[in-house]
Amino acid sequence: MKKITSRDNQHIKQAISLKSRKYRMREQMFLLEGKTMVSEALQGKHPLARVLVDEAHREEYQDLYEQYSGLEWLEIDSRLFKAIADTETPQGIIAVAPIPTPDFTCLMGQNASLILLDQIADPGNLGTIIRTAWALDIDGILLSDGCTDPFSPKAVRASMGGILNVPVYTSAGEMEIELLKTQGYQVIGSALDASNTIFANDYQKPTVIVIGSEARGISPKIKDCCTSFSRIPINPAVDSLNAAVACAIIIMEVWKQRNSELLC
Repeated sequence: MKKITSRDNQHIKQAISLKSRKYRMREQMFLLEGKTMVSEALQGKHPLARVLVDEAHREEYQDLYEQYSGLEWLEIDSRLFKAIADTETPQGIIAVAPIPTPDFTCLMGQNASLILLDQIADPGNLGTIIRTAWALDIDGILLSDGCTDPFSPKAVRASMGGILNVPVYTSAGEMEIELLKTQGYQVIGSALDASNTIFANDYQKPTVIVIGSEARGISPKIKDCCTSFSRIPINPAVDSLNAAVACAIIIMEVWKQRNSELLC
């Protein structure tokens, strides 16, 4: 394991820069921080550019290093490691990974369950939705241009490995939705004033569930693409639900309908 002590090292410079969206987009790389995230990537054989280990944690990760020694592993000076880490109490391991670029055409002709998130601003909510989508077998997540970056450190942490296991399609808009509709997808928007509840929908068909922003709901352009709308029946004294909570309730119903044989 090569040791690095200089902040001028190119790998250190790159890792620090990846905390910024601008450089993530330029480099097409992002950071996976923490033992759980890096172990998930290694065990799932997800591509990694390199793994950085805090010198103070070298012994802790020695077995992992020996198991996956074919990768580039770097032992980093503790001061430099803290400059790269995004958490207050780093666990001593960070991986640099290429941003996945799933092929949108793979959704064509499929009986898939998809989520379209429109202008979701909170990275914690986005990461939680990705994690829930992974847990409940959603086939992919579409993000409108106004969404926060799913590869930001906070969103990645909140996804708890979901970002490695659920295809995320960025910059999805009207054109992508209309293309899915030509392939037989129903596009169901979540709306508080809808007459139908989420339990009235048939989710065994190819489906796109649309969840709007926490503050403004679904944007007019995306709303115009929806084929129907439904609501979660809640206490009328409650104004609305958190986007991640609402999404979890809806996709639990999707999972239930698509896995009815498991509930018998």
